[in-house]
Amino acid sequence: MSYKDIIKNLKETPPRALNDHILVIDAMNTLIRSFSLLKAMNPSGTHVGGLVGFLRSLGYVTRIFDPTRVIIVWDGKGGSANRKNIDPNYKAQRATSRITHWGLYDTKEEETEALIGQLYRTQDYLDCLPVHQLVMDKLEADDIMAWIAKKASTSNVKKCTIVSSDKDFLQLVDDTIEVYAPVKKKTFTKDNIFQELKVLPENYNIVKALTGDNSDNLQGVKGLGIKTIVAEFPKLLTEKTNLEYVYKVAEEKLDGKKIFAKIIHNWRKVETNFELMDLHITALDDKEKEYVNEVLNSPVPDLQTGAFLHSLDQDKIEGITKNTEGWLENFRRLTTVS
Repeated sequence: MSYKDIIKNLKETPPRALNDHILVIDAMNTLIRSFSLLKAMNPSGTHVGGLVGFLRSLGYVTRIFDPTRVIIVWDGKGGSANRKNIDPNYKAQRATSRITHWGLYDTKEEETEALIGQLYRTQDYLDCLPVHQLVMDKLEADDIMAWIAKKASTSNVKKCTIVSSDKDFLQLVDDTIEVYAPVKKKTFTKDNIFQELKVLPENYNIVKALTGDNSDNLQGVKGLGIKTIVAEFPKLLTEKTNLEYVYKVAEEKLDGKKIFAKIIHNWRKVETNFELMDLHITALDDKEKEYVNEVLNSPVPDLQTGAFLHSLDQDKIEGITKNTEGWLENFRRLTTVS
């Protein structure tokens, strides 16, 4: 089928409200996962797994959720600086650890250069689609995404779906906000989140502050797991609470199990972890909030079908989808919102 036929066959769909359902995508999380797992090559032998996997994932979540607006959020330059000022060990392991483990790239430097190249090319493709891209210097994508989600939760947005395998976002789940975990292919909502976390979502950051987060290189209290936390701190299961509650309980039980002494001994680290992982307190200043608001109130960008298809042909990329027409139709629907 020719490009003209594909464009001609894109279906007309009835209008929908602009912010009925916002899909917010963790861009680097998606790109790195695709880059590391997908060995896709173009005909010239260049690795394009990050680009191909990103577009596949984007097409998939756009199809299954049928949103009215898609916002793709990237980490800004120096985005981790504020958190590294709090804890220099924050994400320190990522500077030296390899992403791929199947022998394509000889060095970390070569791998990083390829990843950056695919990042820029992915952004070129996204510029052809009716989606928004957001990036702000000195801010991580997590902070921007969390603020968008919380903004949606307090406005007339019916649903906001966060797409990320980062479990930090689970602390945000409420009646409006849900989190789709692409690796598990599971959506966490207010109805099923307790089964996953064993505590209320608004208390999940307390759990992570105690147990740590290996993906961010944050150490927790050794020997402390979710079973002990649930058993010893029952209020985490029934009502929103805070770190002071945990400290008070640990202090009261100090003469009992050794784990309580460990909690008190590592309390400063627990507080630091909580500060680093808390997404309820916004890191955006007023000017940055205003910019995000402008995006949320702006029209959906145009679908540049011809330019997108030309890029696919130019890069000789195959395997994004078996049905290009159907894949583009998912994005054509985004242009029908009013």
